[in-house]
Amino acid sequence: MRIISKEMKRRARIALEGNYFPAVSLTISLTLFTFALTLLLQSSGLNLSVSPLNQALYWILYLITLLLGALFETGLIRFLYSLSRKEPLRESGLLFYAFRNQPDTYILTYAFRYLIMLIWFAPALYFYMRLPLVIDLTAIPADLPRNVGLMLLLAAAAVIPAALCSLPYCLATYVLLDHPNLSASDALRASRRLMKGQYGRVLLLWIGFLPLCLLGLGSLGLGFLWIHPYFHTAMAQVYLELRGIEPEGD
Repeated sequence: MRIISKEMKRRARIALEGNYFPAVSLTISLTLFTFALTLLLQSSGLNLSVSPLNQALYWILYLITLLLGALFETGLIRFLYSLSRKEPLRESGLLFYAFRNQPDTYILTYAFRYLIMLIWFAPALYFYMRLPLVIDLTAIPADLPRNVGLMLLLAAAAVIPAALCSLPYCLATYVLLDHPNLSASDALRASRRLMKGQYGRVLLLWIGFLPLCLLGLGSLGLGFLWIHPYFHTAMAQVYLELRGIEPEGD
């Protein structure tokens, strides 16, 4: 199977045609949930504490926050995957799908993938944690420009290795959606088998979304409400292509 970036995007746009409103609505709900969790964690002030115990607790809670956000995101991915298979869902509470269907399996799957990336982003996260929640423009901390600069530099340096390490496991969620009784390790292995020989082509697909991400940043993040479902629908098309699955309506 050959994964062609333009073709995957074209199929994604066709799948989303006429369905952008529910997709964007779910993305907004997902964003609000994750933002609320992150704000709650940041407001605790644990990341600014000098106590090693508080710092360790912050990292643990940060990972829990990421995993809860991933469980919500699974509901969005399931909706978009169903659109790709031409099986629109009509049930309520779509974002809570993973909470109702073996959440421990999804948690273990995402935990493995996140830990791989966190290894690379840990230096950047260290400086991010040292940024104040609120900045007084009349009294900007002397080390703020340095911390922001180092955070951005380290984050940029981590993007490529983190992406390469996560590529083999990027289809694990779709595997679990098709085979909900699989274990996390089996889903990760299945994703790795499907991705064998496809790393470069899927990486090109990811790189193709970078210009859209820059536009999203230029729109103060609003553009990601459209980009986020577009990306996951394109990845659903990748999974369907590698599995040789034809949409139900075809």
